[in-house]
Amino acid sequence: MYETPQDVPKRDPFETLVDVLTAATRYDLALGIIPIAFAVALVAAFVLAVPVQYALLPAAVVGAVVVVDACYLNPPVDPDQGSDAV
Repeated sequence: MYETPQDVPKRDPFETLVDVLTAATRYDLALGIIPIAFAVALVAAFVLAVPVQYALLPAAVVGAVVVVDACYLNPPVDPDQGSDAV
């Protein structure tokens, strides 16, 4: 039971990255910002010798703002539903 190689054309990794980034939506970016904020806070805590609790507070605020923005200020809308205006 051997796998047979298929003739799949090789894609440039940069083109693949560009395709993925252009397909990302606002909500994908929001979900990416939250862990990045916490990672930056942890790195800053160790580099600047700040207590972790103080460094995580701004990251928590950033995460809360992103969640409020994504869920309440700019909620996702169903593209199939039209406006209610007549």
